[in-house]
Amino acid sequence: MIDDQFKKTMQSNAGCAVILAGSDSDRAHIERITRSLTAFSIPHQVRICSSHKQPADLMKIIEEYNAVGGSITYVAVAGGTDALSGTLSYHALGPVVSCPPDAPNESCLTNPPGSSNAYIARPENVGKFIAQIYAGANPTFRNLLEQSKSKKIEALTKADSRFREDDRSG
Repeated sequence: MIDDQFKKTMQSNAGCAVILAGSDSDRAHIERITRSLTAFSIPHQVRICSSHKQPADLMKIIEEYNAVGGSITYVAVAGGTDALSGTLSYHALGPVVSCPPDAPNESCLTNPPGSSNAYIARPENVGKFIAQIYAGANPTFRNLLEQSKSKKIEALTKADSRFREDDRSG
């Protein structure tokens, strides 16, 4: 069941995410994804549902989110044959990112026609990708992306200066 607050977030069209994992055994991987979403202030939920063991439940979850409407991206966390990303990307109305816990598992790249998922192997990169999807409509995401970029460039500039100084000293 989707709580009312998350429904409002979805309907605001500011962008949010649902991590849909095939098993709770991938908790550490899921937590890395949630940290990346939190870094960009992306509202999110985590759901556990196996496409192999609970296909009817998976369809109910997808239909529930589809019925709410709004801007949402799904993150599929499934290893092995990864039927989850294929089913999710075929039936969900929002974009799907496959982030398998057993990367570089690329089974999701051969999903059948009509399944159009993106693939991100590093869970730390999921939040930035989703922020980029919605940055045009969400100034918070845009600002956080710009800050993240500036911070990295500043760190690289400082590292360059240190190396040049060290080289002159040696």
